[in-house]
Amino acid sequence: MATIADEIIRQAPELTPLEVWRLAYGWSRPQVVAAISELYTADGLAPPGVTTARLCRWEHDGVQPDPDYATALARVYQVPPQKLGLNVPSLTTAAGYGRPAQPSTLGAAMADTTLTAVADSVQLQRDLDGPAGGPATREHVQHAVDYYARHYSSYAPSVLAGEIHRARQMVVDMLTHPQPDTARCELRRLAGWLSALLGNLAFHTADYAGAHIHLGTGARLGTSVGETHLTGWSLGAQSMVASFGHRPTDALELAHQAHDHADTPLRQAQISTWCELRALSMLGRHREAATVATRAQHHMDRAADQPGRFGFDRAEFHQHLAEAALRLGDTATAEDHAATAVSLKRTGSPGWAAVTIIRARAAAADHASSDATALAARVLDAVAPEHLRETTRQRLAALNRDLHAENHPGPHARELHDRLHALPAPAQAERTSSEPNGH
Repeated sequence: MATIADEIIRQAPELTPLEVWRLAYGWSRPQVVAAISELYTADGLAPPGVTTARLCRWEHDGVQPDPDYATALARVYQVPPQKLGLNVPSLTTAAGYGRPAQPSTLGAAMADTTLTAVADSVQLQRDLDGPAGGPATREHVQHAVDYYARHYSSYAPSVLAGEIHRARQMVVDMLTHPQPDTARCELRRLAGWLSALLGNLAFHTADYAGAHIHLGTGARLGTSVGETHLTGWSLGAQSMVASFGHRPTDALELAHQAHDHADTPLRQAQISTWCELRALSMLGRHREAATVATRAQHHMDRAADQPGRFGFDRAEFHQHLAEAALRLGDTATAEDHAATAVSLKRTGSPGWAAVTIIRARAAAADHASSDATALAARVLDAVAPEHLRETTRQRLAALNRDLHAENHPGPHARELHDRLHALPAPAQAERTSSEPNGH
């Protein structure tokens, strides 16, 4: 977004910063006014007296908004007030900006605009650098990868996948043009990370074949350019896909391959619990699973949490320990780990949904069916169908089977069954892109 704003300033230096940033987002003045009102409402405040005429004066007449409105504008545009030409010295950039409003229709549209602006900025820079791109274009692609990884859970998988396909297609196109060897290597590395993201998103929309293809591409490109983390993460994700595809033996072999590339304590803890422990618990290998869990705890004790799709944290760590304990029949341990994970997750997030269903399955195993159905209902009430990942759908399906294993499931179990049956199928990505083989 900053790149788009910079380009607008270059082409139209007479515009004020407030107007530049509104145009960079592609918003009208009524949309900005509505967004400010939305922020006030989300904060429990009465709607402010902002009008389009007032915003116009702030943009053109040199009139400074008061500090409250300046704060709101900075939050809407997700930049410090100084970037908007607002003289509010008491405000800092550390914590107050970029906090999204609740996802109303306008809020969702603004979020989608922010997402599409990421690939737009890559395209804009490529237009400046030429068809083969250049160092600045490659830097923008890296920023895109970082954004997609950090905000992976903020968007419906099919929507995010469409935008990542768009970014990856530009990388593939750049690879069709003559490149210095170092530039080609960098583009292939970036294509590998985008492919890894697409593989994970394909799986989360129940496209197992697509997941296999994209993650395989990520692993091969990681190996070819010497990006150990990319190779290990892609293999780990393939192991997870194999587990949910009911191929635990294949999943364990892939986990062992991924472990060979885990070069930090955090990555070792991740592969141990995300992949190896999952497969061992599915195979019922209790003693080996206990050994892996202990080893993973030692690694996690030496590590610091890393946010983002390619990172790992204690919330996810406890989630995987909980699910493994559940598979091995230790519901008390499963509940303990799940409760810890829930306390570290944001309500409504994909991770929260996953661990809440794990808790529901633990409750069902302890014959507390009403607690189990209540937990499942919380997830279905809080998470829109398009945001439900394949992993959560499978856990819900397993819970449904657990509840109906008894001869006389209660009315709440039957109601849950009906809600699950009515769920729409996962939406697929609207765009596609060719596989980047680097030729």
